[in-house]
Amino acid sequence: MSGWLGRMIQKKTDIVGDFIDKVRNHSAFQIGPRAKRIDDLEAVLRTLFASGDEHAIKMSNEIRGVIVRKHMAMEKRIAIIQGILRAGHIHLS
Repeated sequence: MSGWLGRMIQKKTDIVGDFIDKVRNHSAFQIGPRAKRIDDLEAVLRTLFASGDEHAIKMSNEIRGVIVRKHMAMEKRIAIIQGILRAGHIHLS
């Protein structure tokens, strides 16, 4: 896709990739079974952010707000995102 719509879609998906890269590089999430959970989180976030469903758009907007917040610990961001997903009946293992 080209033009402003293509750039907007690319920007929306880049926020997920950038966030997941930060999570993967964070020391608290580099050991144990958390790596698998990060893959699951990435898949769910990419699906939500790409969906045109009204409920998914609402959830992705809430999650986007958490991702872009400054001065918040990564662990806290992950906990809030998990809470948003649970409220939307999406459960990560």
